[in-house]
Amino acid sequence: MNGRIRFSLLLAAILSGCYGTRQLSSENLSSVYHQNEHLFHPEFSVFHFSKDSSQLFVKLNTDEFLKIRQQDDAFKGVFRLQCRVVESYESSVTLDSTRADFIVEQSDVQSKIRLYTVNFKIPKEGNFLLSCVIIDVNKKAAEEFFVNIDHDSPQSRQNFYVSPSGSELPLMRNNIYPSDSFNVTYRDPSVKKIFVRYYHRNFQLAAPPFSFDVHDDFNFTPDSSFTINTGDSTILNFQKEGIYHFQVDTTNHEGLSLYRFKGGYPEVTTPDQMIEATRYLTSKKEFEEINTSSSRKAAVDKFWLDIGGNPERTRSLIKKYYSRIQEANRHFSSYTEGWRTDRGMMYIILGPPNFVYKNSVSENWIYGQPNNAMSLNFFFTKVNNPFTNNDFTLSRAPIYENSWYRAVDLWRQGRVYNDY
Repeated sequence: MNGRIRFSLLLAAILSGCYGTRQLSSENLSSVYHQNEHLFHPEFSVFHFSKDSSQLFVKLNTDEFLKIRQQDDAFKGVFRLQCRVVESYESSVTLDSTRADFIVEQSDVQSKIRLYTVNFKIPKEGNFLLSCVIIDVNKKAAEEFFVNIDHDSPQSRQNFYVSPSGSELPLMRNNIYPSDSFNVTYRDPSVKKIFVRYYHRNFQLAAPPFSFDVHDDFNFTPDSSFTINTGDSTILNFQKEGIYHFQVDTTNHEGLSLYRFKGGYPEVTTPDQMIEATRYLTSKKEFEEINTSSSRKAAVDKFWLDIGGNPERTRSLIKKYYSRIQEANRHFSSYTEGWRTDRGMMYIILGPPNFVYKNSVSENWIYGQPNNAMSLNFFFTKVNNPFTNNDFTLSRAPIYENSWYRAVDLWRQGRVYNDY
């Protein structure tokens, strides 16, 4: 569906009062993975500051809103955050709803990135979905985003608050960099200690969609562990790559996870990362030859030049391939970088799907049209993972082999599969 039409239909649904009666699992939500079609590019974070009261943080670029000249010659924009908590993608039952209007001043130009908040309530424990619609009132445009709500128990991840040292604002991400200094607090001030478990694991790259993908069970024995005091504003800085899991109750696996990924995540910045990312396109022999070359950077450059054919085409091919890796990192990262996951692999090679249907436990991606025998259908099932709610595994099958190799061969001919 054309982006402008989709935004217009959403706005019409809101104005007609139908917005709160929709069953999201029956809607095509592929726009979530079409980043270049978005009107707005927000970041979201949720914190439960009591058992029934929560706060949504929204980071926005104010340049994305239309500002109109006022009577005093000042330029101002107006946008609305309209949010509702629903039980799931499958249910239209609304547990709570809220909305707030905000003024954007042209004088905000020195600080284009701004943080906005709205409060909401969750009347019961469980995992829910927050639908957040951003409406540019002047532009008469709306876009909907979805935020997972983890309210299953007092130990769940959104009961922890992460903020850069010297700031009371949230960090707004669950990946950390070597340069980050930050504090972690818990919603209950009577809790004096937080337990931190550190895991360093080398996770396997996603296997092709037609092959068997066998993984060992995760070993929950940490590489190291320590505690922090919540009352003394302990400043944290983690240099080692891996998973840092924060808990107030170590009798279960629930808690907050922060990730130290390689290099300049979400970008691919080192020759080692560039080489590893070619594995989806190379044979085992080719990959080993690149990886064991005396000049690995020269070897990976030659790989791309050979399939690109000339420098200009090669540059374009590399840009598009590694741009997809970046987008995969933004959408699909969990306990490992997004490009290494099942959804990330499919996104990189096949591109964003034409149709996406979501429910509480799965995603269905369709390349082509629904109910068309020529279309490709992929099913991803949500994994119960204490480190993340963004871990999905692909239902693999031999029928995907020919389609997969056709897509890979197109890349190896110097053309981008599904380039639009």
